[in-house]
Amino acid sequence: MNDTITILGTRINLETYDSAVEKSEKYINSKNSAGYVTLTCVDSVVNAYKNPLFKKILNESFLSLPDGLPLVWIARSRGIKNIHTNTRGTSLMCKFIENTCQKQYKHYFYGGKEGIAVELKRIIENKFKGVQIVGTYCPPFKKITEDEDKKICEVINSSGADIVWVGLGAPKQELWMYEHRDKLNVSLMIGVGAAFDFLSGNKKEAPAWMKRIGLEWLYRLMSEPRRLWKRYLVGNSLFIYWLIKEKFSYK
Repeated sequence: MNDTITILGTRINLETYDSAVEKSEKYINSKNSAGYVTLTCVDSVVNAYKNPLFKKILNESFLSLPDGLPLVWIARSRGIKNIHTNTRGTSLMCKFIENTCQKQYKHYFYGGKEGIAVELKRIIENKFKGVQIVGTYCPPFKKITEDEDKKICEVINSSGADIVWVGLGAPKQELWMYEHRDKLNVSLMIGVGAAFDFLSGNKKEAPAWMKRIGLEWLYRLMSEPRRLWKRYLVGNSLFIYWLIKEKFSYK
């Protein structure tokens, strides 16, 4: 697929899982400097609308994939009919590894709470025979010093990793990838949000029926109301308001 749309100034690349994996592979094999892939959700679009730097980060990504059915619905309303689903971090990660585990790409897991990335490494290695995971790192909750950041960059670079999977949650992971694009010798960084928690079993995913009708956000809100109420209730309301305002301003 080659369809691209812009929602409130943020670029969204409408890809299938297979085409996203294929394009990511081509980028890795091109030996370009480190690029990054974002899974862009409604909350990310809202943050980008308010923050020009964050919009720049999303729009300069190699791929900005739609993480949420509302973005897919908008694409369909604009006449793009061949996009059937959104891009979820768990599914993209598994699809990429499944399609490429025999190609000797080296993976590094960066993010998650203490022990989550290690457990994820064990699960992925058991599920996908032949996959090469060359390291994991769980950053502390406190702000990392320049010396600490330099050391972890040296560790990642010395691991020979081709891909760094980043599970810090938005917008932290997008900022981290953007800031490290010139510090790391990897080919690609992919921000997958809560995928580390879901794939390791640390958190439960929404039931399949809620995913199909675009209510995954409601399940997550009910699971973590204190942390996510502002993102979903305030953020979603602003998103709808700005979309309506944009539509009428064009008219």
